[in-house]
This record gives sequence, structure tokens and C-alpha cells, in this order.
Amino acid sequence: MKIRILSRTYSTLQFAFCTKLASYCILLFAFCTCLYAQNNTPADVVADSLSLEDNRTTDDRISMGYYATPTAAITGAIETVSGATLEKTPVADLGLSLAGRLNGLTTIELTGNLTNSSVYKLIRGVSTANGTDPLVIIDGVICPTSNWDYLTAHEIENISILKDGSSTAIYGMQGAGGAIIITTKRGFEGNAKIEGYFDQSFQQNVRRPKFITSAQYVKMRNQAAFNDSYTLEKINKGETVGLYTQFSESAVAGFEQGNNPLYPNNDWYSMAVNDWAQMQRAGTNIMGGKESIKYFINLNYMHQSSPLKVTPNDKFDATPSVNSVNFRSNIDLHLNRYLSGFLRLSGNVNLQKTPADYTSNEAVYSTVFELPPTMYGPLTGDAPLFNAAGTLLEGSNQVVTTNAVDKPVYGILNRSGYDKLLQTSIVAQSGLTLDMEFLTKGLSLSALMAYQTYANSSTATVQTFKSYVRDLSQGYETLRFIQKLDDRSTDDVLTYGKYSQFMYSLNLFAHADYNRTFGDHSIDAMAYITSMTHDKEIPLNDVSAYGYTRIGAYILPYKRLDMGVTATYGYKNRYFLKGDLGYTGSDQFARGYRYITTPAISAAWVASEEDFLKGHDILTYLKLRASYGLNANDQLGGYRFMYLDEYSSDGTEKAMGNPFVTAEKVKKQNYGIDLGLIKDFTLHFDYYRAHTGNMLIDGAIPMPVYGGIPSHPKLNEGKMENHGLEASLMYQKQLNKDFSLFAGAGLAFNKNKVISINEVPKGEGYKYQYRTEGFSATQSWGYLIDYSNGNGYINTIEELEKATEMYIGAAPRLGDFMYQDISGDGKIDTKDYAPIGYGRIPEIYYNVNLGFEYKRFEFSALLQGTARSSMFINDLGVDEAYSRASDGYYTDIHMNAWTPDNHNADFPALSNATSISHQANDFFVMNTAYLKLRNLEVAYTLPENLSRLVAAEKIRIAFNAQNLFTFDHIRTKYIDPETVDMSVFQPYRVLNVGIKATF
Repeated sequence: MKIRILSRTYSTLQFAFCTKLASYCILLFAFCTCLYAQNNTPADVVADSLSLEDNRTTDDRISMGYYATPTAAITGAIETVSGATLEKTPVADLGLSLAGRLNGLTTIELTGNLTNSSVYKLIRGVSTANGTDPLVIIDGVICPTSNWDYLTAHEIENISILKDGSSTAIYGMQGAGGAIIITTKRGFEGNAKIEGYFDQSFQQNVRRPKFITSAQYVKMRNQAAFNDSYTLEKINKGETVGLYTQFSESAVAGFEQGNNPLYPNNDWYSMAVNDWAQMQRAGTNIMGGKESIKYFINLNYMHQSSPLKVTPNDKFDATPSVNSVNFRSNIDLHLNRYLSGFLRLSGNVNLQKTPADYTSNEAVYSTVFELPPTMYGPLTGDAPLFNAAGTLLEGSNQVVTTNAVDKPVYGILNRSGYDKLLQTSIVAQSGLTLDMEFLTKGLSLSALMAYQTYANSSTATVQTFKSYVRDLSQGYETLRFIQKLDDRSTDDVLTYGKYSQFMYSLNLFAHADYNRTFGDHSIDAMAYITSMTHDKEIPLNDVSAYGYTRIGAYILPYKRLDMGVTATYGYKNRYFLKGDLGYTGSDQFARGYRYITTPAISAAWVASEEDFLKGHDILTYLKLRASYGLNANDQLGGYRFMYLDEYSSDGTEKAMGNPFVTAEKVKKQNYGIDLGLIKDFTLHFDYYRAHTGNMLIDGAIPMPVYGGIPSHPKLNEGKMENHGLEASLMYQKQLNKDFSLFAGAGLAFNKNKVISINEVPKGEGYKYQYRTEGFSATQSWGYLIDYSNGNGYINTIEELEKATEMYIGAAPRLGDFMYQDISGDGKIDTKDYAPIGYGRIPEIYYNVNLGFEYKRFEFSALLQGTARSSMFINDLGVDEAYSRASDGYYTDIHMNAWTPDNHNADFPALSNATSISHQANDFFVMNTAYLKLRNLEVAYTLPENLSRLVAAEKIRIAFNAQNLFTFDHIRTKYIDPETVDMSVFQPYRVLNVGIKATF
């Protein structure tokens, strides 16, 4: 086999393989397409993305999951990024590195938790109100869990996303959300090559929550109580209060002085959260081989330090941390002329430590905001301690809390014990391929078995601790504490407990491939059958934690049986016609409704190969694509066995089943064009539509309740549509032998609409009869503020009297918002709700990617942004009354709030409880669009003479950064527009220095 890597003449963003297959060549699994070698050594391909459609050659093959197809023959919509590009992102979660790298893939970082981040991934928007997760396939095998996020870029050759109906039709019930195809690296023929790498990362929250001073806090609490008394009823009764109901005038003066420890000014965030955390990552790749055996081995270690502060403890070490080891071994075997095979073993071992009784550092993080800055602490010091009866107790340095908080953050981190969670994920695969050229050239048969297992084992150590509340009965000038009587009234020793969970997935897979060229004609075909069993163990005492109603349904194994065929016919490397057919079954549904057929057809025309365009100086490449296909979805909101009725042990019916429920069907169209212009430009454009005609909905709306049945059957009666477009433009120029540059931009627009969910009209008096039908699936709703008086607030008694008559079910105050009566009935109630802004998921997702290379220097930058997205934000950091402790929390958004003396305000009158101003309205439905400098890298490759000093062939040193800057429209500067919640870790800014050596 000879393989040639083309030069980078076409684009830094693109590369192509050319392979010349000898007649005796055996194709090792059609879906294993990551072939890379040049003169018996692997090629270092550095690209910022892989373009599929600037096809100057015809022998490249791109993985479609279960099979591979020549890139020239692609008729659908596919996007690819190389592992080398993903290495620029210094993060531990692979999902974070995908942001802005694949046009058509929307990512939302829901939490920046360093030890357990969460990235929502969506391909081409929303086409159903139920499951939208993409199918994930790693080296031709479906990954049944989200554990693929632990993969490192150093073991990945490339990642592709399949976006249209024809690309995913053969995956049947699992293809409606699109697919993410991950191809890991392989060995090659030649001497062993060793790569070693090390990264040192420094991590910092991009938005550091602000704790206001105690002096500001006491004034704002007092002002809020003052405001709360200014309802019309309390004014008329003379029940308004003064400005010192929460904190006395002397207490306010003491906090304002700021130099007396009896009047604390505690920043609990700074006391509990480190400004910086660190991550170290080291690993090695070993690859090489000969004709009979080729190998790739990867070993990677990662240590993540804690973002939380823990005081050293001589009894136990509760410092949160994560230590993770990845391993991978890919071995390809050439057994004889006809028989080849492979053995693969990969996995991850993750040891995570968190404070006791808390499943993650984030659960601890949210408790930081429960404590006011005026609370003394975190320890009592040598101050006298008393019990509730007034008896003096012995002891010192006890944990301080408030009456409303059971577990203050200091006690959680330092005196509660710790949990150790060991997570192990292992994937073992083996397969054989028989070349059937003795029957006919191009035919091969393959069989594969894949066993994937996930297990976790937790050791919980728990210690109870005493906690005390400050006694203020004698004022702030006296420091004394009273023991809080609860289940932690006495210190205790560590107690130990164990917990475990196990899951496995078994895939049996067989397929036949036929790839052959007859003169001007070519055929690429594959037929497959696969069986999957997925089993997980959930301890019965933990089932309730999952929120499941049908307990047994989540313990029984999941089973699927899939079959499919795909075939592409090509003529003169110019005309391509492709047909796909999937036939899949799932135990989600009753007999007779378990199987579904998903056909698709697509075509492409490479017009630039026609005589009238061939050799054109300006239009160097032109390809037209079109596809139509049916996909299906059995991700139905976490429910299983919806065709069965559920009864309790006493015979009471708990849930009604629907024996006719079946998988959702999504019809998809795609129309695309690919252009190459004056050699240096490439342009790609796609327009698509998707329609779900039997979307699963809740039967409670159209059906009456009989006999007190609490749960109605699900019905396939919903309708939803989705459409959008994608465009990308790339430019690359080699100016001279030392200098080249590139720039690219991509934009994706997705717009969905719910057509029908059997929604009942709201009735007479409502301007908007429907809140879902006719709108986006995540449309925001609320009141529109009435600015007719100039500022939108209730400023005078006259305006308050009018508002009190209009507001239904609530008592407005001076300083509250005035809302528009859009129904015209003289009342303010839910009839006046209107659509505001857009939905949570951005309709526009875009990126700009640019860089250059000069001699040994490299530079690249990635900007990524969103537009047309909004969300009702009224949680911690926005709603000043929000706190489990009911002590309030204030940030910058509250500093210029309405008062009787300040009508030119940026925030309504403060409150110590939820007021009418905190209803969903166009002040709190905020624009969540943003622009981020996602990634920046500056790298330098040492001269060869310096590398040889340590026997290295190449040494590359790089500085890269993630999330350097964010520009957005959120009203407070302390909440990130992706997380839109201060109670979770905000995304981290990462500064990284890395070195990679090749031997």
C-alpha cells in the first residue's frame, strides 16, 4: 500500500489524502479511515479544520461512522476537524474543545466546573421537543454513554459531524439528532515514533462573583424592608416602616466604620474559592509497525487541583481534586493475503475527591452565596460559647453559621469528611475482515465485537460537627455564640460507607463492503447488522434520586437490533447518486411497533469537472448537493416502556400506557453548494429543512382525567418543524516559502417552530391564545414593561393606586415595574404575557478563525459567538431576594436601584421577598448573545540542531489560552451568558504552556 500526503498548497484549513491501492490491498474496516503515512513515516498534518468538498483528488475516504466514503462522492452535509486542531484547546473535557470548530454544532457550557463540566451539544438546532442528543460513534462503534468526553485530542485523528438525513438514515432511531464521528489514531509501517507532551495550565473564573461590603449590605437590606412596606394597603393603614428595621442605626454606623472585628466584613467567595486553579497533563504516543502489525499506543495522565480552599487538617485530607489516567491501544493485524483484523483496548480511570455528602464541587460552590458578609466567622475563635439554656460551654474555634443555614461552607469543606469516587470506563474491541477478492474484487466481509463497561465505586467518609450562631441579643459590641441544636450538635468521628454502580454495553456487528471502480463507474456499498445490549445497575435505594416513576424499567437491559444498507454510484468522478436504508428496532415500544424503516436518497454533481468549467481560472471548483431522508428518534424524555400500564402494589393504577406509541419520524431535506475560487478561497453553503410529524407529546391536554389517574399516556400527535442555513468561507495563501496565512469564518442559522402539541387555547381575553404552538420550542414569555411615564416604575401614590387596582393576585409597591395591559381588560395578569426575545438556544452560531505561520513561528486565534438568544434570568445574582438563607444577595445590578429619592434607576425597588417586579418580564428576559475569544495559540518549533541535543526529531513549545475575553449583553457583569446562573461555576479562563517532543 502506498499513501501520499498532499502538500498544503490548497489550505491550512484543509488537507487531502491520496491512496493508490494495489490489487492485493485489504481494506481494514471501511469505517477506519484514518490512514496517514508518508515514505513509511507518519505525516504531521496541522490543520484548523478539514474541508470535505474542495476535492482535487478522488481517493480520500472520510468516516461516516459504520462505513467510509470517498470525499469526492459525499452527497450530504458533513463537517470535520482534526485532532491536531483540538490540541490547541487546553481543557480536560473534549466537549469544550469543540466550541466553534464544527459549523452546524452548537455548544453551550452549562457549568464551568473544572472537575465535572457540562457541555450541551446540538446539531442543527431542535427538531423535536424530546431527545436531541447527537449519536456518538467512536471507531465504528456507538458509545452508549457520555463518557467519550474523557478522550484527549492527542489520541484523536479527527472528529466529524453528520448533519443531514442521508448521512444518518442508516442509524434509524438513533440518527435524528445527527451524529458525532470520532476516529482515533492508528499505526503505520515504519520505525517506531514516540511523542511526549506536557501541559501546565492556570485556570481562572472569567466572571468572579462580587461580594459587596457589609456597609453596603446593611443599607440595602434596610432599604429593601422599607420598600416592602410601601404597598397601598400598608400605606393606608400607616404600617410603613423606617430605614433601620433589619440593622439598627448603631449597627449600620459600626459596619460603616469598617475597622472593628465585631462588625465583620467577610467576602465568603474569597474565603472559600481560589482565584486560580491548576491542571497538569502529561502523556505519550507510541506508534509504528510493519506490514503484518501496526500499532498506536497512548497513555495520558491529568491532575486537576481544587478551585475550593481547604484548611489543613491533621485528622483527614478533604482537599478536592481529580486524578485521571487515559489509555489506548490500537493494533491492526495483517494475518495473510485475505485476512486482517484489529484489537483495541481503551479506557479511563478517574479518581475524584469531593467534600462529604456532596456529589461535586459545584454543589459546595453554591453554598458560598448563602452567608451574608455581616456574619462573623468562619470560626468562633476564643469567644464564649453557650447552649440554648444559657450554660457556658467549653471549647473554641467552632464553626459559625446562621439560623437559616444548616451547613456553612467552611464546615462542609473542613469538618464534614470527604467522598472518594473511583470511576472506570473500559472499551474492548476486536474484529476480523475477510477480503473476498477470490470471488470478486472490492468485496469484503467483517465482524466486530465491542464490550464497553462503566463502573464507579464511592467511599464516603462523614463527620458531624458542632455549629454556633452569634448571639446578638446584647448587640454587636458583645461577641458570644449559642450552639445550634440540630443533628450536628456534637462532634463525631469519621464514619465510612460504600456505594457502587455498574453498566455494560455489548455490541455485535457484522457488515459487508463493496468498493470498486469500473472505468468511469464506481460503486461504494455497505450492508450491516448489529445487536446492542445495554445494562446498568442502579441500587434500589437510589432509584428515587433519578426521579423515575417506573422503577423496574430502569434496571432492565436496553436492547436494540439494527440493520441497514448504503450504496453510492459514481460516474466519471462527476455524478454521484446515493441511497440509504435503515431498519432498526428498540424495546422501547410494543411488539408490532418496535421497528421502523428510514430511507434516504441523495445526489451530487461536480460541475467543475465538466468540459465547460474545467481549468477555469476563477471558478476552480463547483459541486452541487441535494438529499432527502427520513430519520427517527427513540429518545423520549427518559421514559421507558410507555406502552405498559403501571400499577402500585395495592392495585392502584399509577400510569396509563399507550400500546401504539412508536419512534418519532423526522423528514429532512438538505441542499448544498461548494465553491473553490481563484485557488485561495473556498465557500460552502447549505440550506436544510426538518419536519417531525408524529412528535411524542403528553396526552394530559387533549384527554380528560378519569378515576384520578395521575399520569396520562404519551401520544404520537405532535408536529414541529426546523429549518436553517450554514455558510463558511475560507482563505489561505502561501506568500513565500517562509510565510503563509489563513482566515475563515462560519455561520449557522437554525429556527424551529412548534406546529402542534394539542395545546388548548387560553380562552377569551388572551391576546396570545397559545404559548407553545406557533413559537420556538424555548420561546421566552413575560410581561412588557410600560415606559409611558418615562422610566417604567411606579413612582407616585397616584400610580400606585392605579396599579393596585390593575394587578391581580399581587400587591405592587412603590418602585415596582409597571406592566402593559396588552389584553386591554384593565387588569394585569397572565393574559398580558407576550413573547419576549428569543429562546435559550441561540438561533445564530458563528466563528472566525485566523492565523499565520512564519518560519518556525505559528499563530492562530478562534473567535466564537452567538446571536438571537435570550433567557429569563432571575436567580442568584439577579433576584436580590434569592437565597436559601433568605438573607439576600446583592451585586452590581442592584447598586442603582429605585428609591423614593432616585427615580433614575437601573433596577426596581429592592425587596427582601419576591415581588411583582421579579415576574418574568422584558427586564429579566436578558439577551444572552455573546462573542468570545475562544482560543489563542502562539507556538515555536525549535531548530533541529537544538532538538538533536536531547535526541529529539522535533520539539514544539506552545502558549495557548481559552476564553480570554467575553463581550455580551447580560445586565450584570458577574454572570456568563452561557451558564446564565451565578450559583454554578462560571466558565474558566485557561492559560497554558505546553511542550511536545517527537523522537
